[in-house]
Amino acid sequence: MIFRFQNKEYRGATAVEVVNKIACDSADFTGKSVNQQREFLRWSLDKMSNRLPPRELALSERVSDEVQARGYLSLRHDYGIGELVE
Repeated sequence: MIFRFQNKEYRGATAVEVVNKIACDSADFTGKSVNQQREFLRWSLDKMSNRLPPRELALSERVSDEVQARGYLSLRHDYGIGELVE
């Protein structure tokens, strides 16, 4: 899977790996919890709240991390905040 944002490519075998790489590269994200991915997703969606409709900002606790990560990358792609290549 490849996601492009700000002239950078993030690659991983899964969407979770790609999101984790984006989180590690986000200088102002300070999450260090066991569930860093969901913490990052909440933080990132909050930062994009002026560009996304409110209905897109909620995370579900009922879906797997992989489904949540894939949805996040697709959402960013759909709203022009990066490009989901494959």
